[in-house]
Amino acid sequence: MKIEGANETDVREEIAAPLLAALGYKRGTCNDIARELVLTYERQFLGRKKPTDPPLRGRADYVLTVIGAGRWVLETKAPNEPIDVDAIEQAISYARHPEVSASYSVILNGVRLTVHHTSQASTEAPLVDLPVSDPESLAEQLSSLLSPAAIRRDCSPPAVDLGKPLAEGLRSRAEIRGGEIHHEQFRWLSNFQLPGEQLNRFNEMCRRLSGLRVTVTGGTVRRDDRSRIRARLTWSMPHDELVRFAIDKKLMDVEYLALGDQISAVREAPTVFDVIGEVEVQEGETLFNLMQWDTESAGAAMKMRYSGRATGYIADYVFRGTFTANYYCDFPALPSLRLDMETVGTFRVEIDNR
Repeated sequence: MKIEGANETDVREEIAAPLLAALGYKRGTCNDIARELVLTYERQFLGRKKPTDPPLRGRADYVLTVIGAGRWVLETKAPNEPIDVDAIEQAISYARHPEVSASYSVILNGVRLTVHHTSQASTEAPLVDLPVSDPESLAEQLSSLLSPAAIRRDCSPPAVDLGKPLAEGLRSRAEIRGGEIHHEQFRWLSNFQLPGEQLNRFNEMCRRLSGLRVTVTGGTVRRDDRSRIRARLTWSMPHDELVRFAIDKKLMDVEYLALGDQISAVREAPTVFDVIGEVEVQEGETLFNLMQWDTESAGAAMKMRYSGRATGYIADYVFRGTFTANYYCDFPALPSLRLDMETVGTFRVEIDNR
């Protein structure tokens, strides 16, 4: 941008205003902009003692508020005004004002943009020091720090949690950030000798499922009202029909239960999570055939009971270990037929420590 001969008003209109719009702020919304906010500094705030001393006033150029989360201030200067200790002190004093209580103060003079945390001294190096190009590029560079989503993520008031911690460094409830489940082996067993075609189908299914990796996409770990630890996972599926089946059968609502005092950090003394449940499939219900990679109708009704056990320990907020899952299938139309399946493997679950 051309800055020769520009003044502070030019910086506000040509850089600050489009920058704030690009970041996602708009007056009168939940990501609000207050312009030229007048702030009064009482004598106590500045350490002044005489009752006759008048209060001082300041005017913050912009106060950006993400409702319910946090604030930051933006001070603009003319390009010929340096971002020096006095300018930084002024901006930080606005951010620290009791009526503002912002997390960051930002100074923009059309040539440079600096970001300071309100806990910093004015003589400390800024968190961010960027040359000014165009507002869109600045917004892209600052989005992870100053966008409404970033303020909501980083500056929201801390949750009050008086429950027993899940593990060292965790609260009594935590979000799951991601992870992976690796099905290393898949086996099956029937109490009857199946026809050759069915035998081949089950063997091929086990071959395809052995080695399957499933991405954990989220979930929660929490203590219930009896101080037991419960974990619920969500995960991705390689096909929409598999996702539909998991949702319809409430498989993503299943909780794994641990009875230990805390999630163990000792590999040799792991924590054990158990799960049990059942699923019913009706005759004619649409299912996904992994071997044909297509949908098909269930040829017979089935009741499947399942049980699982995940054994692991936590280190650096990652819970990892091994698992075993068993599936016991009964067919109402063939009450003497029993089909059992088992999968074993490893897992890794990343837990958010905020």
